[in-house]
Amino acid sequence: MSSPHLADGSEKPAEVEGQGRLYSMAYCPFAHRIRLVLSLKQVPHDIVNINLQNKPQWFLQIHPDGKVPAYIDSDGTLVTDSIALTNYLEEKYPEPSLYNDETKSRDLELLNHFSKIMDTFANCIFGKDKRQFEEILTEVTNDLQEFEDELNIRKTTFFGGSNPGMLDILIWPWFERAKALTLLYKQRASLDKERFPRIMEWVDGMKDQPFILKHRCPYEKFAKFIEAVRTGNVDYDNL
Repeated sequence: MSSPHLADGSEKPAEVEGQGRLYSMAYCPFAHRIRLVLSLKQVPHDIVNINLQNKPQWFLQIHPDGKVPAYIDSDGTLVTDSIALTNYLEEKYPEPSLYNDETKSRDLELLNHFSKIMDTFANCIFGKDKRQFEEILTEVTNDLQEFEDELNIRKTTFFGGSNPGMLDILIWPWFERAKALTLLYKQRASLDKERFPRIMEWVDGMKDQPFILKHRCPYEKFAKFIEAVRTGNVDYDNL
């Protein structure tokens, strides 16, 4: 997270034999997913951050689309796309297991449903959603009801049970950044504690996990990042 974001004209960092490499960007929620999985599974790796507004030519040779996350395993295998990559890591590094056979199909269903919230979030931060903030907030909270109900059915702190599982990890980056919208829209908002007691308990449990704390992305800093993106001039390492 602390490594500088490399831009065009930089040299590709030397690879370290016997460990993987994650090409990332500090504020990207999709790359954040992978940092969390790698950390929890204690997979030996390094992180190389990429300046996505001025990408190094050597990175485009690795991944022509120039997107993060991109992961090169110790054997040279390249995997892109955060979902494909988390599943790859789960298969290759099965401990701790992040899926429960009894709930995996439902977890995948919930993950698919969460994509609607992700799309709304993206449209908001990039100014594509022109609705009033109150209308957006109502829609998102209604979409969250299914997740509150699921935790109530499971009677567990996490979707993964007594410990965070794959679904917990894959949706967390958006929860961590959610309050950035209140800064961008200059309006106050918070979840209704009476309506979402399970989600509130889940958030409290997640934010105290060591692997979450290690890769925390403060929402205030994320809001500054989005404001910089909107101007077209991002200093990734000095926000």
